[in-house]
Amino acid sequence: MREILSFLYNPSLSESSALCLDDTYFSYSQLRERVFLIARHIDAHQLRNSMIGIYVSDHIDTYASILAVWITGNAYVPLHPSYPSGRIESIREMADLKLVLSTIEDVPGISDKPVTTNTTRLSIEGLPPTYPLIERSQNDLAYILFTSGSTGVPKGVRINWGNLQSFLRHVDSMHLGLPEQARYLQMFEFTFDLSVVSILLPLIHGGTIYHVSSTRVKYLEIYRLLEEYEIHFAIIVPSVLAMLRPYFDSILLPNLRVMALSGEAVPLGLTQAWQVCCPNAQFYNFYGPTECTIFCTVYKIPRSEIKSHNGIVCIGSPTIDSKAQLRDESGILTSSNLKGDLWIGGAQTSPGYIHIEELNARLFLEFEGIRYYNTGDIVIQDDDGDLFYLGRKDHQIKLNGYRVELSEVEYQAEQHLKLKTAAIVSTDQKGIHHLILYVEGTEIDSETIRAQLQKALPKYMLPETILLMQTFPLNQNGKLDRNQLRSLYESNSPQ
Repeated sequence: MREILSFLYNPSLSESSALCLDDTYFSYSQLRERVFLIARHIDAHQLRNSMIGIYVSDHIDTYASILAVWITGNAYVPLHPSYPSGRIESIREMADLKLVLSTIEDVPGISDKPVTTNTTRLSIEGLPPTYPLIERSQNDLAYILFTSGSTGVPKGVRINWGNLQSFLRHVDSMHLGLPEQARYLQMFEFTFDLSVVSILLPLIHGGTIYHVSSTRVKYLEIYRLLEEYEIHFAIIVPSVLAMLRPYFDSILLPNLRVMALSGEAVPLGLTQAWQVCCPNAQFYNFYGPTECTIFCTVYKIPRSEIKSHNGIVCIGSPTIDSKAQLRDESGILTSSNLKGDLWIGGAQTSPGYIHIEELNARLFLEFEGIRYYNTGDIVIQDDDGDLFYLGRKDHQIKLNGYRVELSEVEYQAEQHLKLKTAAIVSTDQKGIHHLILYVEGTEIDSETIRAQLQKALPKYMLPETILLMQTFPLNQNGKLDRNQLRSLYESNSPQ
C-alpha cells in the first residue's frame, strides 16, 4: 500500500499537474494538501478499519477524500447523487458508515448519523506539511462498491488491499509504454470500479487525470478531451463510444497510445472502425466483474485477424494472479471449445458480499484450494486458452424447448439491419418467456425488420415483438440499461 500511494510523498511531483477538472489544473501539491486536510478530519473522529461514505461530485475533494480514507487506514463507499435517498439509507445501514464526506451540506438519506462533513469548509489552519500513512494488511478492505441486486436490494462488493495490489501487479506487468507525465482519461462514475484504475494508474506514474464532467454530454466531452488535450491513455465503455460513431470519419487521434474497451461486450465492427481513428494506439479488451477487481482477463487486440465470436471481441486470458474455469450447469469442468459458466479465482477475487451469506455460499466456492467466483457469464475457450464471451447466463433462455443466446439474436440482427439492437426477455405471470427486440432508430418499420430477420434467424429465434426507439437508455456508468428496456415493455404490455 505504501508503494501504491507514494506519489503523495514525492516532492519531485509537487508542481506537476495531477488533475484537470473542467479545464482547471490542480497540481500534486494542491491535491496533497486536500488529502492531508481531509485525513486530519478523519483522524479527529478516531476511525480505523471503518467504512467511510463519499458523496461524489466533480470536485478535487472527491479524489482527495478517497486518498485520505486510504492513508488513515479506512475503506471508502461511494454514494452517487442520482441514488434515491432510500438507496443511500440502505447502503448506510449495510456498510455501517461511520462518516460521510461530501462537498455539500446535506446528503439525501443521511440524517444525524453518521456525521456528514462538507470538506470544502474544513479549515487549513495548522495543517502539517506531511501526514503519516497507516499501513494496511492484505485482508483489510480498500473499498465497497454497491451493485444492483436481483431482489432490489443493492449488493455490497468488498475489495481488499490484497485484491487491489494483485490487480496493479498485472497492470504493471503489461508494460504499456506510456510517456512520462502521460495524460489519462477518467470517464467513469466513482461508483463504477473502472474509476479506481483511472485514478490510481495516472497518479502512481506521475501523470495527469482528465476528468469527464457529469454536467456535459459525456460522449462529446470524451472526444473533446481526447483531441484537445492529446490524451495518451483511455478506457471507454463501448456504448458511449458507439454514440461517437457517426463522427468517426472526422476523428483522428494520433497521440493516443493505449485504448482499452471495457465495461460490457465489445463489438467487433465498432472496434475495427475506432482503430482507424487511433492509428498509433495499442487496443485492449478488459473484462471483469466488480467481484474480481476491475478487470481479470485481458485481450490485446491486433489490427487484423481479431478473435471474435458472434461479433463480440475475444476477452482473452486471465491476469497474472487470476485463474479461469468453465463449468457446466452441474458444476463439472468443461473442456476447450465447449461453453460453460465462467468462474474466476485467485488473488483478485473478492472476499464476498457484505451481509449476504446465502449469496456468498452459492457464488464463491473453493476448488483445489483456490477461491472462485461464478461470474454468471457464459463463455467458450479456444485451443489457445483465450476466452470468448457469449452472454450472461440470464441472457440465455429456452423458447419452445430451444436454447437461445440473446447475444446471437442481437448479432444477426445488427449484421442484417446495420442498426444497433438489444434483445430482452420478459416473463409473464405464467412464467412464459417472451423475446423482445429493440431497434435503435425509426427510419425503418418493424415489418421490414421482421422480413430481414427471417433471412438470418431460424424461426424459433425470431423475436415475438419488435420495438423501435430513437435512442437506447444508458445507466449512470454508460452501459445499455436493459432493465429499463424491460420495464418499458412490461409497463406498456398487458400480461
